[in-house]
Amino acid sequence: MRQKENGFTLIELMVTIAVLVIIAMIAAPSFGDLLQNQNLNRSTQELIGQLNSARSKAVLERGSVEVILIPTSDPMTPKPADTPTQLYWKPEGTVILKTGSPTTITFQLSGGIQDFAADISGQPFIICNESGGNKSKNISLSLMGTIQVTEGTC
Repeated sequence: MRQKENGFTLIELMVTIAVLVIIAMIAAPSFGDLLQNQNLNRSTQELIGQLNSARSKAVLERGSVEVILIPTSDPMTPKPADTPTQLYWKPEGTVILKTGSPTTITFQLSGGIQDFAADISGQPFIICNESGGNKSKNISLSLMGTIQVTEGTC
């Protein structure tokens, strides 16, 4: 009587691996989109946090505080350290600040924005998911420094 051997045949293993490869190929593009969306959301939340911090700091310390935006996430351009009168923001991953968006904004001791008409009147900060990307977050500020975020395209 022959004893039955336990295990898998080579054909069974190759079919299983082929099915796993096909599933991975289907999932890979959506995973890349997920990472881009996550970087866009994270960069947007960090910018909102820096703007809120600058506004609070200006009111609490009774002086003006400037937020400086670094347009790209180039790893060769390190983010400078924050100072008492300047806060910096730099995007994450492939996210960029759209060309033409303001790169600085200054909050006054009242919490309002300095030189509102010259700085951002009708000109929101636009953060794109990548250079030439198709998704963006538009961050608009009112005269008193309140923040509104809308979604758009680059």
